[in-house]
Amino acid sequence: MTKTAAKPSLCSYRQLPKEQPLREAIIDHAVAILTAEGASGFSALKVAKSLGIRQSHLTYHYPSRERLLHALVDRLLSDYAEKFALVVTRTLQGDEGGDLGALIDWLLADAVSPVTARLFPALWELANQDARIAAELDRFYAGAMAAAFKALGLDPASPAVSELQAVMAVLGALVEGTTAIHGRSGARDPGFQLLTSTAKAILLPALQQALETARATRPTNEADGGNAHEYPFRFPLTCPPPPGGKGDENP
Repeated sequence: MTKTAAKPSLCSYRQLPKEQPLREAIIDHAVAILTAEGASGFSALKVAKSLGIRQSHLTYHYPSRERLLHALVDRLLSDYAEKFALVVTRTLQGDEGGDLGALIDWLLADAVSPVTARLFPALWELANQDARIAAELDRFYAGAMAAAFKALGLDPASPAVSELQAVMAVLGALVEGTTAIHGRSGARDPGFQLLTSTAKAILLPALQQALETARATRPTNEADGGNAHEYPFRFPLTCPPPPGGKGDENP
């Protein structure tokens, strides 16, 4: 069985640091509700109760469930895009293309991590119901591909990388399928471990060959990389120790 993810220490309204806007705190709690309850169990009322405010004050900032979900999805994809960009920079930069095997390991392990295994199926469900969320997911996946090419010193718009794009698209589909199939059982499941070793045996040589082809055929004046993503990155603040005095009044 998958281990339950440790719940982040989120601030109630009374505990919010003065520098944290209420709008951001609402999204912090919305992320926690979506992670715990999934798309079908998500509601603005649950978010308001989690934060300790009246629903009317939540709807002042996010007038509809749709607006709240859009802000929530923007936050989630922004945070994940930055995490992915850091990983690909660390694993892929270098004259020989970095460590492609380490990238495959990280992608598959993250796919079955408790948070990812809960959040991404919820995002897929929301995307089936909302065209804007679907478009944001598409933009996120395109940005992830661009981040990898940037780390490799390649232009994703160049015809020279078409073979590498195809192999990386297969890897991306495998990662999402791994979340769907193995997300509930987790990384210790023998089936997941077999999948990881098999995926590396098949995809790693294909990625290395496609990378060699891309670097051999790219134009000499080709600019390195491109914009890895377009998201403004924001991270939720964790809750500080409770103050000794009385907290703020509920709005």
